[in-house]
Amino acid sequence: MRIRKEIRTLNDDELDDFIKAMLALRKQGKYDKYVHWHHAVMVPTVYPNEPQDPDYRNGAHLGPAFLPWHREMLMQLENELRGISPEVTIPYWDWTLDAADPWNAPVWKHMGGDGDPADQFRVQDGPFAYETGNWDVPEYPEDGLPGPGLKRQFSQLVDSLPTGADLKMAMNEGLYDEPNYTASPFNRGFRNRLEGWITQRGDPQVTTPGSQLHNRVHLWIGGNMLAMTSPEDPVFFLHHCFVDKIWADWQAQMRLDKPSLAPHYCPMQGGPSGHNYHDVIVPWTRSISQVMEINSLDYAYEPSPPLSKRPFKSPFMA
Repeated sequence: MRIRKEIRTLNDDELDDFIKAMLALRKQGKYDKYVHWHHAVMVPTVYPNEPQDPDYRNGAHLGPAFLPWHREMLMQLENELRGISPEVTIPYWDWTLDAADPWNAPVWKHMGGDGDPADQFRVQDGPFAYETGNWDVPEYPEDGLPGPGLKRQFSQLVDSLPTGADLKMAMNEGLYDEPNYTASPFNRGFRNRLEGWITQRGDPQVTTPGSQLHNRVHLWIGGNMLAMTSPEDPVFFLHHCFVDKIWADWQAQMRLDKPSLAPHYCPMQGGPSGHNYHDVIVPWTRSISQVMEINSLDYAYEPSPPLSKRPFKSPFMA
């Protein structure tokens, strides 16, 4: 069974293998499809009486399929990486460990740091920096990203990462989702909470203004992480790997706490197209029901390290 680890616990060889496999996949022209898949899924998956708008709900976001869709995408990438380096697994980034000092998170030591505002916010350091010539990111002027190269704009839209207390609110949800399966801040459930749509407007227990959890991390990093082409930033996969771990942890807890509610997913049927339990995850072949259990998918997660394990300060930050 393959084991996914938190990035700060990987040894030098494991980190090197992961980064080299990512760069090789891009050089082979096989990485771009992940960007395309994430962008192409932006078509409405709505009821007839709902807005015909992908920003209301689409095949991968703003609805129940959010977690299974990204789980399948992670597996697709990991399998390709293992075709290059057979022992590679995607590391996850537990951003709650860095909420107190996100600028100096260890992840930036390995993946490069913030963009330079004097250079169109291009990342200046690490293996994915524009100047290395190894990570070919096109420009996206329509998204406010002119000029080629990987871009980040730390803390421009929100000023903090989610905390352990923020995450606990999601873990305390007893239901996966609820009708009408929307991104309304009043739509309770684990999926909507983790995706980040339940804000102070919908829940007075939320202490931080603005978007939450998954959404908040995208906003804090900024740059290429803001658009639907966000897989252009390789940190996308470290972020979503942690989101997948959170879901796996919640599933394990629900099997103990509420076994009668198995499979701990809804809607089973009658929901929006692409979001029902037996619906195929577009553009692939497996259904949501086939990606529900990570043990049957032959992977597991190593627990996050203790909060006190912060062994170094990133050299990319002043």
